[in-house]
Amino acid sequence: MIELSAIHLTGADASTFIQGQITADINHLNFIEQTAENTGLGALCTHQGRVVVVMWIIRHAEDDIVLLMPSDMAEQIKAHLTKFVFISKVKIELREALADELATLPEDLLIPWITKATTEKFVPHMLSLDKLNGIHFKKGCYTGQEVVARMEYLGAPKRRLAKITASNVKELAYGAEILNDEDKSAGTIIYFEGDNALAVIQLSAKESALKLNEPITIEHIWE
Repeated sequence: MIELSAIHLTGADASTFIQGQITADINHLNFIEQTAENTGLGALCTHQGRVVVVMWIIRHAEDDIVLLMPSDMAEQIKAHLTKFVFISKVKIELREALADELATLPEDLLIPWITKATTEKFVPHMLSLDKLNGIHFKKGCYTGQEVVARMEYLGAPKRRLAKITASNVKELAYGAEILNDEDKSAGTIIYFEGDNALAVIQLSAKESALKLNEPITIEHIWE
């Protein structure tokens, strides 16, 4: 399992502060009806709508919020958020993820974690965050919101999140390239655990014979 760290937000303005930064609605978290309403998936994007990091959000209260994310991204995200605090009454602490926080993660679904190898390479729809309740389209403004909304209402993603299996999953690296039967790029590995992996796949190639040195099988595509 990927190593996760926690960014802990506390203070009277914690909820309103993070609300303007992420794709999720901090007041309406609900991850595909599998967890309590105080947990959910979200992403932090650039102004161009590219996903910097995907996070698991735990909202204990308006003034007590935890963001779980891959450890190799946590320092960068803390520094980024700190730049926007200004006069907001919020404290940002980076620490290890606690056991009870990790226990809130859904057991039967891999999360499309973003690491340094894949940061800013995808828009939220390519990670199928719209299908995983990781985007709230009526919450108001946040960084990258215009680009994300344009994709939802005017566009159609050409790439989507897929669960795949392959005999060499344990030999993979985050960001590894998936090839089609013509040895052309058809996708990117973003996360793997056990014998399963998550990849962003070109929908035009989903019927092709895909491979990562060894053949791979697409188990599911969130589209």
